[in-house]
Amino acid sequence: MKGMPQFKKTLFISITLLLGIFLFFNSPVYSQSVSDLEKEIEESNRAISEKESILGNIEKRIAEIKGGNQTLSQKIQLMTDEINKVKDTISQKEIEIETKGKEIESKQEQLNIRKETLDLVSAELYMETRNRVSTFFLSDWSDLVRNFYLKRNIVSDLRHQVEMISGEFSSLAEAKELLDSEKSLLDTQKKELDDSLGILATEKAKLQAELSKQYAQKGSLSSEITDLTKKVSQLQAALIAARGAGTISSGGSTGTVPGTSISQAPAGYFGVFSIGAYTHRNGMSQWGARARADAGQSTGQILSFYYPNTRISNGVVNSNGIPQPLMQNINVNNVGTLSFEDYYLLGIQEMPESWNMEVLKAQAIVARTYAVWYVNNGNGRWVNKTLVNSICTSQSCQVFNTPLKAGAWRTAVQQTRGQILTDSSGSAVMAEYAAVHGAWGNWQGQATGWDTQSGSGDNWFTDAWDKISGVNWFYRSWYINGSGYSGETCGHSPYLSPSEMLIILNAYYVKKGEGLRMTPDLSRLLPSDYGKCPGGARDDDFGRTDKVPYSLSELQGLLSNPVTSISSVYASFANGQTTNVYFQTNRGLISMSGFAFKDIYNQMAPGHMRIQQQSSYAFFNIEKK
Repeated sequence: MKGMPQFKKTLFISITLLLGIFLFFNSPVYSQSVSDLEKEIEESNRAISEKESILGNIEKRIAEIKGGNQTLSQKIQLMTDEINKVKDTISQKEIEIETKGKEIESKQEQLNIRKETLDLVSAELYMETRNRVSTFFLSDWSDLVRNFYLKRNIVSDLRHQVEMISGEFSSLAEAKELLDSEKSLLDTQKKELDDSLGILATEKAKLQAELSKQYAQKGSLSSEITDLTKKVSQLQAALIAARGAGTISSGGSTGTVPGTSISQAPAGYFGVFSIGAYTHRNGMSQWGARARADAGQSTGQILSFYYPNTRISNGVVNSNGIPQPLMQNINVNNVGTLSFEDYYLLGIQEMPESWNMEVLKAQAIVARTYAVWYVNNGNGRWVNKTLVNSICTSQSCQVFNTPLKAGAWRTAVQQTRGQILTDSSGSAVMAEYAAVHGAWGNWQGQATGWDTQSGSGDNWFTDAWDKISGVNWFYRSWYINGSGYSGETCGHSPYLSPSEMLIILNAYYVKKGEGLRMTPDLSRLLPSDYGKCPGGARDDDFGRTDKVPYSLSELQGLLSNPVTSISSVYASFANGQTTNVYFQTNRGLISMSGFAFKDIYNQMAPGHMRIQQQSSYAFFNIEKK
């Protein structure tokens, strides 16, 4: 069938025979780690409460400090204002003192000039007194008298000016002395205010330092509470996953088929179990349809679930917009033109004839529909500018081979002769199908949902029709090259050792570039047996020595906080997907999406270990023994 390149459909009969040999158990067994998770959640919640209490006290202290800080700030502001006033007054006094000083200097200059003039005039009068007799007889009388009185008046005036200036000088000196005294007092006052301001500033700095410390503690506690709250949320999700995983843990086969149960693994090892085989999950799940038929569902009921909104048309199909009778012949690659009903359909090798007739008839209708759609009822279908008018014989289309079947399959083909699934326009639908979808299906890009007895996801693992069918492809660790039960394993078991799982987790962080201590060489993120494992996808690297894979210690050395131990693992599921996987490790709970784990697992797992699913989904479980 198209979309199932990894399946060998001819193994179906062998699988059916093997089912009678192996024993399956369905009773749920919950992991003992559930109690550990519950305990850790309780302890984390207690730690959150304690930290929230401390945080409350810190917030109260911050409020007190801010109140005290505000009071100090007000006092500092008032004192600063007062100091500024004193500084302004001092500046004013300094200006006045400077002015008085200049006035004193001016008066001193005036006084010196007057004194010099007075001394000069006084000296002249003295000399004239000494020479009065000679002057009296030799000089003109009127000039003598006038000159004498003039100089005497000058002396008198000069003395008056000297006395007046001396008085002003004294007043200025006294005023300056008073200003100096006032300035001295203001300087003392300013110093006292500066000292007080310094004390307040020191106190404020202490409060500010304590406030910063309290804020730092608050930030740290808030961060711790946030981390703890996130951790509790993750733990609760992991707890739900762990409780749900209990059903899965015991759901696989406990028989001898390797890789179908964790019970076969050594203690401490990990199993990565794909849910469903390599499939597009579109249309009918053959093993699910088998279980439905065994439970009493009719062909119509089976088809209506897997192909909703279709109807069964008998002998007529709309091709290129024209209603036509169903084609009589079909062109088959490398075979030729064959009778469609009486030869080609009898050679379809997609389902064991031992299965229930209702599911065989459903398969006949689906196979007929797919062939009609593929060649457009013989008219050809354009694909990438190429007209496709013949069908291949491999699982890339649907398997055809000889000899033709003559038993129950022939009966199913004959009883459904001419019947195909059509859409509302009467055109044949692309009736894809696959072996094992894994409890979830799609059709024409839309989800048909849980393929379970109840139709819901409640207890989907045990309730899945695929699971009920007994096929061990439903839950399997894929570690053998191909899809069979034997083949190249490169010496590896279905399970990962503790160190191998540690390699995968540390490689996950290195690939993400999270918490790196140094720059890694991402080209060395390779399976530990790179170059040593032949077959399948590993043929590309077999024999190569150009790269040396990182060892566990090297990967751990690249990280500032490496993963060194794993105590438990759980997965959570929704709508046919593994939403998250959770690892409890030395660095706490590690959570990653299902797609992220699938990506790093398929890149790093040794041997042929793989999650064998198409890229559109990730549906798997991880267990630890």
